[in-house]
Amino acid sequence: MRSAVTLLSVAAVVLVQAVVVNRLPFGALSDGGPGPDLAVAAIVALALTTAPAAAAGWGFGIGLALDVLPPADHAIGRYALILCLAGYLVSLVHRNTGAPGGVGARTSRLFALGAVLATSLGVGLAYAGLGVLMGDPRTGLSDTVVAVGVGAALTLVVAPLVTLPLLWLRESLSDHEFATVQGPMSPRGW
Repeated sequence: MRSAVTLLSVAAVVLVQAVVVNRLPFGALSDGGPGPDLAVAAIVALALTTAPAAAAGWGFGIGLALDVLPPADHAIGRYALILCLAGYLVSLVHRNTGAPGGVGARTSRLFALGAVLATSLGVGLAYAGLGVLMGDPRTGLSDTVVAVGVGAALTLVVAPLVTLPLLWLRESLSDHEFATVQGPMSPRGW
């Protein structure tokens, strides 16, 4: 149940990002300015409630979907790579630092919003850095600094509408209904 609800929620986030948010004019920068990144907000919720490899898979899938959906104006795979790394790193740091909401516990909402802000800044800088490496002519230093800061702030503003409900859904549902297919499993594994 948890996987199905997560898949539907993530599909809705990707569609709203591609159909609504990416088409809205934000700011007065040369390319229309940055907007909130709902995908980053969703990746953080997934990364805080799953293993690093699964978070990387979710990040890659969401990023690839956003790479191919219009208005795609960059190389395919660029956003998939960055969201894959972001999901992996957020989950890895969360699991290995003793951050609030360890395995089996509820994640602090304030910690989740802080993770959204840090991840949004990191994704924005990584996207710009990869653009510089790939020779993207739209990547200028002054525009990039403003775009990353404004994009991170807008992502933090919409995070309570994306991250917190997805986090609540994932923490309240479980995948244990299939544990009896091969017999009951102990909490420690096989």
